[in-house]
Amino acid sequence: MKTVGIITTFRQSNFGSVLQAYALQRIINNLGFNSQVIDYKYPNEYHYKRGCKIKKKQTFIHKLKFNIRNIFERLGLRRKRKMTMLNQFISREINCTRSFCNYDDLHKNSPKFDIYVSGSDQIWNPNTMFGDMSYLYDFAPDGSRIYSYSSSFSCDSIPTEYKKQYKHFLSRYTAISVREQNGVKLVEELTRRKDTRLVLDPTLLLKKNDWLLLAEKSQKLRIPKKYILCYMLAYTYNPNDKMKELLKFTQEKYHLPIVSLSAIKDWDGGEFIRIEKHQSIGIYEFLRLFADAEIIITSSFHGTAFSLNFGKPFLALQNGKSNSDDRISSLLNKLDMQSQLIKTDTELIENISPFYNYEKELQDLETQRSKSIEFLKGSLIA
Repeated sequence: MKTVGIITTFRQSNFGSVLQAYALQRIINNLGFNSQVIDYKYPNEYHYKRGCKIKKKQTFIHKLKFNIRNIFERLGLRRKRKMTMLNQFISREINCTRSFCNYDDLHKNSPKFDIYVSGSDQIWNPNTMFGDMSYLYDFAPDGSRIYSYSSSFSCDSIPTEYKKQYKHFLSRYTAISVREQNGVKLVEELTRRKDTRLVLDPTLLLKKNDWLLLAEKSQKLRIPKKYILCYMLAYTYNPNDKMKELLKFTQEKYHLPIVSLSAIKDWDGGEFIRIEKHQSIGIYEFLRLFADAEIIITSSFHGTAFSLNFGKPFLALQNGKSNSDDRISSLLNKLDMQSQLIKTDTELIENISPFYNYEKELQDLETQRSKSIEFLKGSLIA
């Protein structure tokens, strides 16, 4: 059985990052391969030194508080942190290599595989990776079989200082697929390759029943039986004001409480429950929230993906002032579901609706799923 290494970002406090790694490994294994996710820590000192702004404080007091909280969590005296829950899921459900804590460790002790796959998520985003070519397999031996599945730039241009590196390492790939239209253009601009494929994110390769099996492992959630689910992320722009407007618009129309995985600043609408303030939410609970929601409002790419996976009524919010991050619109365009896209400059009029033709969406999704799996299968067995 041939071995496959998958490099991606997945040990972050982000549900989608973990789920896309899980899904890609599951699909690759289903195709008859033995895969491991390369457990390369992100961010690490390489990224901090080059401008990453999410470094945790490491003072003695912060370390002490962290250790005390760990003890309280284990004793069940306080709810578990999100990252604790995500790490537990990774330990149970994902097959990883040993941990590589920094750039030098990965490059001096590189794991060896028959096939190397760059996984999904924003692993090629120069604004967050700061030229870390690990995610383009700079450590793989010359002549290696290197493929990309649904990798994301999440931008529409590469800074001049990184262009030469991107061009060189992308040129080593046997086949490349990405998850947004801007990514197709960038690869062509950098390498003049015209064979880059636009494919589905790995989370859309597994079917609804696959995700429901995980959702069944959720702890019981203390929430209303019917609710609007809000999942807002703010990576490339601040969606708070438009999200608040969109939530109020939807709540007034359908008269349901809002259960939110995100804080909404200056909320002044109806019933609003910030679930993570009161309950521990891990991967199983995240999936359960999506599976049981009546309506979903999200600015997250993976929030959009799981709305589609579960066939839920939804509206997806995207920046209207810039199209540099076109992940959500690329996905919805591919499924002919542009009606579910709301931009920050969209006027909210009465006929805007989270509802759509579910049967058509299911059929179109299955068609695109088959094409994407066929691309992945063809790459791996070539």
